[in-house]
Amino acid sequence: MRQPCSGPTGCLLQRQAPARAGQRGATLIELVVALSVAAVLISGSFAAWGLMTRRSADPLVQRQSLAIAESLLGEIQLQAAAGPSGATGTDRSAFTTVADYNGLSLNGITDVQGIAVPGLGGYTASVTVSAQGLQGVPATHGWWTQVRVTGPSGQTVVLGGWKARRQ
Repeated sequence: MRQPCSGPTGCLLQRQAPARAGQRGATLIELVVALSVAAVLISGSFAAWGLMTRRSADPLVQRQSLAIAESLLGEIQLQAAAGPSGATGTDRSAFTTVADYNGLSLNGITDVQGIAVPGLGGYTASVTVSAQGLQGVPATHGWWTQVRVTGPSGQTVVLGGWKARRQ
């Protein structure tokens, strides 16, 4: 639309800016804020990922410790529920009673003959056995066994079992 010539500028056509239907794009401030939020989220994700990868071997160590403890407790539970026979040391082939295992300490896991098991040198195990009664069984006839296994990362698994002899 033309307007009449007036004013000091002379007779120029004055145009009006077209009305914007909607804004497109983002302002510089909006972009900076969005990038900052994205950077925080990404750095947090990398930190969590790093923590997970550092601890990814821990479940394996814990499962291995549990397997060692279960094996050792099973071995002990197969013995006679009686007082010590006098066998000592780490060569468990001479152990014939549950009480023989009291005080057993292994630095590096060994088999029954005392031979080191490959790959388990970083594990330790200790056993305590005590006379203990349970539900009508006198303490002179019952044995509580506790097996403690510690893995290379310091995680400890403790298992216990009770065995009694007939009265």
